[in-house]
Amino acid sequence: MAEKFFDRISKSYENKGHHIQIVFGLDEFLSHPLSFWLSEKTNQVSPFLHPVYSRKFSDLTLSFLDSLKQNSQNKIAKEYFQKIWIRNCVRNLTSLFQNSNTSLIFSGAKNNFFQNQTLVFTGASPTLEKETDWISKNRNQFHLLASDTSLGWILNFGIVPDAVLSIDSSRGTLFHFRNILPKEIPILTWFGGCTYLFDLPNPKWIYFSTHPLDQVLRSLFFQNAPILENPSLNMAGIAVSFAKHLKYDRLILKGVDFHRSNGKTHCRSSGYEVYDRFFLSRKVSLFKTRFQKSKSWEKRFSILEILKEESPELFQSNPMSKITKKLGEGLILEDPKKIQFEKWIQFCVAHLDLKGYFSSRILNIPSVIKP
Repeated sequence: MAEKFFDRISKSYENKGHHIQIVFGLDEFLSHPLSFWLSEKTNQVSPFLHPVYSRKFSDLTLSFLDSLKQNSQNKIAKEYFQKIWIRNCVRNLTSLFQNSNTSLIFSGAKNNFFQNQTLVFTGASPTLEKETDWISKNRNQFHLLASDTSLGWILNFGIVPDAVLSIDSSRGTLFHFRNILPKEIPILTWFGGCTYLFDLPNPKWIYFSTHPLDQVLRSLFFQNAPILENPSLNMAGIAVSFAKHLKYDRLILKGVDFHRSNGKTHCRSSGYEVYDRFFLSRKVSLFKTRFQKSKSWEKRFSILEILKEESPELFQSNPMSKITKKLGEGLILEDPKKIQFEKWIQFCVAHLDLKGYFSSRILNIPSVIKP
């Protein structure tokens, strides 16, 4: 009966030039990809849920909204950031030959150099504030790799890291550094990282990621360099991969627990001091207007499990020994100026899967690299 009623409504709208497709049941909707329900001319979707429906059927509401994210979020993110990654990669590569700043390719570690050593990685969750005292008291017993988001907090307490990990390609990275990092502290990053980093006087340790352009560079010029994989799609994933390739005995994560504290999602001085407040709206139910729903947030806990499953040997409870070696002394670093820019571009353009990565503007850039 309901189907006949809604069918009559949809036909009346079609007579006016509108197209309405009615689907009965969430299971039926989820049985096909989102593109199945949309016309080819549709390039943007804005879901609207009636406030009464959201209030009475909050579980179904969450399932519906999550399904939209799962189907399109990763794809949209890749499409959006792909242009930024490619632009940054080309810009950062060319800047290596123009700037006098020290940039080196991370190609491995010296044998047994990091045996019986501990690496501590600091994220920027609210719990980092409670763990600061422990880090300060035991600072001489481990190498400290700090995420750029945690940098502001730990430097406020006089804790200077051995290196800083920065992978974000956006301009927001500028806030995390903002002239507070001592010039001698190296930055671990990749070619698709923020271009601002490559203008800083700090040494850069450049690692190869799983991005196709990185893979080509490695295969052409640095065959022995490791690839830092990131199965968790989180900064801590790079830290785990880094510790694994250096063969540290143990890795300790601080400020990496994905728990909120009194509504706070990040520690202070991170730039993300956002509280999980309610935002009032006359059209949107309060059940879906939280900064981030608890159910969605709890899914992040699985990231820790992924990290521990990836390298269980690193997460041991063995006692730490006093650090007597500098982190940089154990790394094998190569000169990036052995890269032949034109050869790299030609190889990528000749490859069918990579040809579309470069715009005509990039291909017409006059060469600034002398062979």
